[in-house]
Amino acid sequence: MSVPEIIRRAIEFGERNGKITFDELNQLCDSGVLAPKDIEWILNALSEAEIRIEED
Repeated sequence: MSVPEIIRRAIEFGERNGKITFDELNQLCDSGVLAPKDIEWILNALSEAEIRIEED
């Protein structure tokens, strides 16, 4: 799954549930190892969308 698709799905999930956990985010990223810049991009997008990332 591409990074923009991961971001889109994470935001959709977070908007429905008010948050996303690290485990849920990891499940979305299961397609392989992401580069540090991709992880930063995902976290910034979630922050801008005001989606909380919580421990499990």
